[in-house]
Amino acid sequence: MGDTLNAGQKLGRGDSLTSSNGAYTLTLQDDGNLVLAARGEAVWATGTNGQGVDRAEVQSDGNFVLYAGDTPKWHSETKGKKDVRLVLQDDRNVVLYSADGSAWSSRTETDAPPPPLAFDEVAPVANEVPAPPAPPAPRTHTVVSGDTLFNIAKQYLGDGNRYMELAKANNIANPDHIEVGQVITIP
Repeated sequence: MGDTLNAGQKLGRGDSLTSSNGAYTLTLQDDGNLVLAARGEAVWATGTNGQGVDRAEVQSDGNFVLYAGDTPKWHSETKGKKDVRLVLQDDRNVVLYSADGSAWSSRTETDAPPPPLAFDEVAPVANEVPAPPAPPAPRTHTVVSGDTLFNIAKQYLGDGNRYMELAKANNIANPDHIEVGQVITIP
């Protein structure tokens, strides 16, 4: 879902925001508690667990509200603010911004570096370069009675006159002499 909720957007139970550095999450847990965590360790919460909260909504009226059905259970007390958006920042702070600046925050910012990855976590990789494809398996030809390097070159390389490439690739000293059962690698 990214790191931002704009006016009119909401988190349902189990939904999360993730800071762009990947170290912090803001999750509406299944128990109704909205929890800010640093690599899985809770840092801040609304304390609304067990109250039936089913969504956290950034309202167009400027308020950030946790609802149980139609009943508000927690809010940021920012009604009247314009152009609001909730951002989970890389400094661990959750901030509700409005047109005139910060309207509310969790006050959880830190200068400390993000906690290290847990043993079973994988670090997000920016601009990851895909691994090159595996080279194709080498083609081979098993010599049968009547085969010549010229005919094999014509069959696999499209030109019988390329038979010396086959001889060189297979360390064949005499290209006029190949044996039945010999395996020829096609370059």
